[in-house]
Amino acid sequence: MNQIKTFKSNHKINQTVLVGWFWSKYVRTSIWTLILALVFMSVEGSMMGLLSYAVKALFDNVFLSGNEEQVWFVAVAIFLIFSVRALSGLLQRLLVAYVGQGISKTLQKDLVSHMLTLDIQYFHRNAPGLLIERVRVDSQRIIDNLANIIMTLGRDGVALISLLLVAFIIDWRWALIAFLGAPILIIPILFLQNWIRSAATKSRDAEADISTSLDEIFHGIKAIKLNNIEKYEMGRLEKILEFTRNVKFKMESGIAGMPAMIDIIAALGFFGVMIFGGGEIIQGDKSVGEFMGFFTAMALIFEPLRRLSNISGSFQVALASISRLHLIFQESPKIKSPKDPIRIKSLKKPFNVKFDGVYFSYYNKNIISNLSFNAMEGNLTAIVGSSGSGKTTILNLISRLIEPSQGSIGIGSVNISDFELKELRSLVSVVSQESSLFDDTIRNNILVGRLKATEREIKAAVKDSLVIEFLEGLPRGLETLVGPRGANLSGGQRQRVLIARALLRNSPVLLLDEPTSALDYKSEAAVQKGLVALSKGRTTILIAHRISTVMNADNIIVLKNGSLVEEGKHHELLKKGGVYADLAKIKSAKIKNIN
Repeated sequence: MNQIKTFKSNHKINQTVLVGWFWSKYVRTSIWTLILALVFMSVEGSMMGLLSYAVKALFDNVFLSGNEEQVWFVAVAIFLIFSVRALSGLLQRLLVAYVGQGISKTLQKDLVSHMLTLDIQYFHRNAPGLLIERVRVDSQRIIDNLANIIMTLGRDGVALISLLLVAFIIDWRWALIAFLGAPILIIPILFLQNWIRSAATKSRDAEADISTSLDEIFHGIKAIKLNNIEKYEMGRLEKILEFTRNVKFKMESGIAGMPAMIDIIAALGFFGVMIFGGGEIIQGDKSVGEFMGFFTAMALIFEPLRRLSNISGSFQVALASISRLHLIFQESPKIKSPKDPIRIKSLKKPFNVKFDGVYFSYYNKNIISNLSFNAMEGNLTAIVGSSGSGKTTILNLISRLIEPSQGSIGIGSVNISDFELKELRSLVSVVSQESSLFDDTIRNNILVGRLKATEREIKAAVKDSLVIEFLEGLPRGLETLVGPRGANLSGGQRQRVLIARALLRNSPVLLLDEPTSALDYKSEAAVQKGLVALSKGRTTILIAHRISTVMNADNIIVLKNGSLVEEGKHHELLKKGGVYADLAKIKSAKIKNIN
């Protein structure tokens, strides 16, 4: 089973710190609305005490005395009690819901906003399904449980006090007998608190595992079907579901244990009151109305007491989610803008990209070793090498998605670490082999390159990228929805949309990571012309496996195990008969075999 470890909660985090953080950041701004809600909760809760007292009047002043004049008085009183309770209950729920949804919105917005500042490695460590679970489920779990806690404390707390007051007014000895066993609950409740929080923590981790597994299944459905591994994937999911079921049952057992203990104490209390109070009524020391009023108060008291006992469980569940979100907010990006960045406006041409003795390590393994080269403005610089030689890593280093372990990278005469991150990335346009399309229209996916582009500029990008060729076959043209991750388009169509996006961005540095990998040879040849034209006046770095894609490059850099082993033009490298020539032979042999 794929256990998620990244977000395992730190049980040593002080509860007061967590609650204080959440209160000051998200709850305090709504304090006056919550106070108003608490007023209505108090009104709703106090009606329970009035109701039990009204029962005493009903028996003593109406049923036993036979006073018909009191019937209307008691009836109206009970009607008003229920009406006020209904209205105050409605208002307090609306106010709490309004505050809760506002906090949920702010929390989710802040969480996603913070995540977007984190380094790309953070998203490599944490699966999308898990992050979605944190943003949507954990935040909503906090709000649901805190709303329950606030309403229970406000409404049931006052109800408990008012009912206790009535019980003690009627007979303080009966009340003491009824609650004689209450102290026995302290130790079991403390034990159940720890039980529930531990189970809630494991439950949240297990639910995150489910989201991750489902994300992998639905995004990998094609591979699952082609490899006939439906049963295998269902087996993996079933293990996670079974683990989740057991953990949730453990948590629910703890939560259910609270009211169960309350009921046992209530049974003992009622037993004592019946034995002690029954004799007083028979002897005439107490009226039937007093007993019924007391009995009603005690019967009503244990329901809010039951709900109040569940507060501890709700609090522990909320705390488990707060702890997870707090850990995310504690994460900080390692790649940051400098305090005093160099502005792009001060940058002078040419916008050459220069690597000087660059190393990059991942998990103590060198991916790039002592790499030095100069990609000149106006030229097309190609990077080739076998899989795993570090080609894509170079593009990620240029845009500072990752940082070199050693050495320097410059654009123009400035080290890229001296730029403000947003400005650095505005210098760069990237066409990746990954399909970075959003579930939106073709037009809006192209506009991601430059949101304020004119219609004329969009049309030019659509034409130069050959998107126009397949637009004619789409009924809605540019307004066609591409689907999740571009699922409604073919691989070649998706790649052309990405090229159009880069063309529209029109940045001085163009990074192309297998830009024609999903195109047939005819389309590749046409797009190649556009890429060659696009590289004029720009610094273009192209990664490609196909030798035909790099043949016209001004300079070809050949990598092997992260190191530069050859450099030159296509014909020069072929004459050397080295690594590049070997790659060319391999590619040619593959093409012949395919044909």
